[in-house]
Amino acid sequence: MAITEIITHQDCYGHNPGEGHPESPARLKAIVSVLEKNFPESGTVIWKEAPLASKEQILYCHTESHFENLKTVTSHLSLGDDPVSTDVDTRVSQGSFNAALRGAGAACMAVDDVYHGRVKNAFCVVRPPGHHALKNATMGFCLFGNAAIAAFHALTKDGIDRVVIVDFDVHHGNGTQDLVENNPDILLFSTHQDDLWPYQGQSTDVGVCGNIRNIPVPIHSDPQLYRDIFEQKILPEINSFKPDFIIISAGFDAHRDDPPADQLFNDPAGRQMLTEADFNWMTSALLRVADVHANGRVVSVLEGGYNVDVLSSCCSEHVNTLSSAYAVEMKSAS
Repeated sequence: MAITEIITHQDCYGHNPGEGHPESPARLKAIVSVLEKNFPESGTVIWKEAPLASKEQILYCHTESHFENLKTVTSHLSLGDDPVSTDVDTRVSQGSFNAALRGAGAACMAVDDVYHGRVKNAFCVVRPPGHHALKNATMGFCLFGNAAIAAFHALTKDGIDRVVIVDFDVHHGNGTQDLVENNPDILLFSTHQDDLWPYQGQSTDVGVCGNIRNIPVPIHSDPQLYRDIFEQKILPEINSFKPDFIIISAGFDAHRDDPPADQLFNDPAGRQMLTEADFNWMTSALLRVADVHANGRVVSVLEGGYNVDVLSSCCSEHVNTLSSAYAVEMKSAS
């Protein structure tokens, strides 16, 4: 059995929000190029193509009107047409609907394959991202809430009664909160820069069911603060919650070298001081706690990150951490 599954699809390049938009196909191209070089198909890492999510899977989280409206808007576009704005930050093209369905489909496939023991964990290399998408609207580059959809899909499985989502993107996972805050079987942690778009996610906001843990941090936070947050807040509560599955919303725009993508929309830039080593530390910590409570079941879904060189490096290190999690165990077994 391989350890890590990488799931992606060519359709994800078909989402084209237009020239100058930071959430461009170049992000995915850079990531896939590096991952194909560093992680070819092997006994440790396998690659799969993402299926299209079903309408039923999208409706775990979103309204039917949102699904149909997005489908209609994109179906009226032709290849080469200018993208259409669906909110102040988000633009869609002819291929956006299928790209978004592939993202959600990847998340559900990852849950299925990890649940059935085909792999220990999975990384969904998809775009557009998802953690700002609301029940009935697009927001912040996001169309469908991939991480939330993965969590709800996991809860359809026998023996999966509690799911944790950990979002370490520099921006608050407001969409994920909107999608899961009515379900006490899902516990969401969001670390994010304080006083940064979307200007939500205060620590006092625990959601409708009290299942939201918002952890804002100051601009230019030292990486040690993140480690303290994990060791003193996140990991102890995960241990108390005893999840059967862990979902990672893997945004890498808290990297110290990520550019001020938000300036495109006249917002202050996200600026944290994390490096690949810090993302790896957080990922390793989540793998360890998953091993204790969730039979090692972890699915990671790509969110933000806009310096393509840094983003591809972070993703490569992320896969290295995921795929190294059980390497010693597998070597001993062989």
